[in-house]
Amino acid sequence: MISGRRDPPEEIFFYTCMYKAKKDAGAVIHCHPPVAVSLVATGKTIVPIHQHSIKFGKGIPTSPWLYGTWQEDGEKAAKMIANNCALMIKGHGANVTGKTIQEACLNTVHLERTAKMILWAQSVGKVSPFPAAVVKKYERVEAERVTRRGSRPPRSPEWNYYEWMIKRGERWNTW
Repeated sequence: MISGRRDPPEEIFFYTCMYKAKKDAGAVIHCHPPVAVSLVATGKTIVPIHQHSIKFGKGIPTSPWLYGTWQEDGEKAAKMIANNCALMIKGHGANVTGKTIQEACLNTVHLERTAKMILWAQSVGKVSPFPAAVVKKYERVEAERVTRRGSRPPRSPEWNYYEWMIKRGERWNTW
């Protein structure tokens, strides 16, 4: 975004304000995941309902409509995401962060996958997110893993799988 041959993204403030506000953000993704956007349009929150969505804590916050070409909207988004790794923007899309590009990409995949799972679950009953105690235990276990691993970034088997498919020239879908 600072140098190179391409023009900066139109919604530049969704990136720059997020990097300023979240010191641990090594990557920021702004995207328009259709199922997640549809879900929050109904007033629902994307909550942790499976292992890969526990990272969403009490649920992904949702902001009113914002547009990242305006600095004030980028600042609002950065404030609303707070300690979460994602923010849904009603009627627009999502901002997703991670310590690495790998983590941000997988957080984005898990965001859309969780939205799909919530829609499927709601078709047969009430969605029950993980209790706060489970989320806290998960956070503790993950913190212990980071301590054992040291500064070495994790290499997710899911990431490895997607990378393998791309190298083979295969199309893939996060389902």
